[in-house]
Amino acid sequence: MNLHRLLLVSTLLISGFLVFTGTARASCSRSGAAQTEDGRAAQIVFGNINLTDTYLQPAGTLLASVVVPPTSYVYGGASGSTVLWTCAATDLPNIYFLVATNGDDRLGGHYDIGGPDGLTGVYATWFTYVGLRQTMAGVVLSRYWQQVPVTTYATSGNTIQIRLQDIPPLVAELYRVSSLPTVSGSGTDWCGSMSVPTNAPGAARGMGSYGPYICTQPSAYIQLSGSDSAIPFGHDNIGEDSNSDYSFWGADNGFGYTLWGGASLTQNNTCVARNATPLVEFPAVSAQQLQAGVNPSAVFQVQIECNNAVDSGTASGQTAIGIQVSPGAYSAAQTLGLVNASGGVSYLVSDNYGHDASLASGVGIGLSSTSHPTMVFVGQPGFTGSLPSVSRDGNTYAAVTFPHGNDAGWYPVLAGAQTTGSSYTGHTNYVLSYTATLKRLPGLNATPGKVFATGYVLVKVQ
Repeated sequence: MNLHRLLLVSTLLISGFLVFTGTARASCSRSGAAQTEDGRAAQIVFGNINLTDTYLQPAGTLLASVVVPPTSYVYGGASGSTVLWTCAATDLPNIYFLVATNGDDRLGGHYDIGGPDGLTGVYATWFTYVGLRQTMAGVVLSRYWQQVPVTTYATSGNTIQIRLQDIPPLVAELYRVSSLPTVSGSGTDWCGSMSVPTNAPGAARGMGSYGPYICTQPSAYIQLSGSDSAIPFGHDNIGEDSNSDYSFWGADNGFGYTLWGGASLTQNNTCVARNATPLVEFPAVSAQQLQAGVNPSAVFQVQIECNNAVDSGTASGQTAIGIQVSPGAYSAAQTLGLVNASGGVSYLVSDNYGHDASLASGVGIGLSSTSHPTMVFVGQPGFTGSLPSVSRDGNTYAAVTFPHGNDAGWYPVLAGAQTTGSSYTGHTNYVLSYTATLKRLPGLNATPGKVFATGYVLVKVQ
């Protein structure tokens, strides 16, 4: 009886010991590849952004949008396959990412400033009158830590490895806003004064430039979080305010995203696209006819409105227009050898070319106009301008000048434009006509199927 009791107690103790050991094994560990310092953040690249008069760009206008892959974080030679965290497979139900703006800094993500302009989740930046909205996996980032699920990972035995490529891409958008953040209230204000254009307030547009984004404060962070048993290192919790809660930072549990060195703001007279033919349809044609050189075409138009002082051209500071291919079409064009050294695309192919059996293959769309008999499409991402080299915390972003000119798909905005009157003093409306032609791609045989392609009208200061 006594022995039975002793064995029973011993069994309970052993069981308790096994449970305790299992919990310890289930805790995640960091690889050290993630670093949270300001200069080691993933760069958000917009290239040149232009602010023009408020008639063409009223408050609330979307100035630029870009998708930032996680591999934009490259500190220490990190790549998509770099492992950031390793967890037991049993941890998976208890872990998730947390995302938030850099809420403790005045210009990093403290002030949600878009409200007066009908915008939500748009935070003040170092650029005067420019706000930033960031979205990941459908979650609009705010100062308050929000959950993003871990959906992909590698497996190794009884563990999962969360790699850089397993972090969802970040969608970043810049908006024109009508107000500025106050000078107090945030935990920090590392960048101090905001950008100031070189021309005095009220001076004629086209005379000044803000220059590159030199504030090193990140705009957002991502970390790994979950139950305390799963995450034994510094982390924060859902709903906490990043203005005061940033336990992840000292633990190097994650990394930031930054505009530092990734954008440059100019202030030039320019144009905007007001409308475009929404659907361009080609007459039916057989694969045999295309093979024989029968090329159906269709005309479409783009309506633009310009400040009368616009400088039309493709040189730095001038305004150009281009028709951009979709991301899917660009990827296919690269595979097909249709992308030139400047990133321009010779033919627009279907958005899902090579992935949808119902689509025609060996077929693309050529572009022309009265002023340019053979035109090139703008590729992805279609950035303009140039960015300086910047370095900090052992990380360097190299200087870059983005391709411009006809080879990159850019053409003077007023080349071939026809005046259609004026809707506002100092501004003129124009229409541009283009011809889209269905063709057999060089060196390939046309096969039957649908052609469904998307183009985007871009009007940008170079």
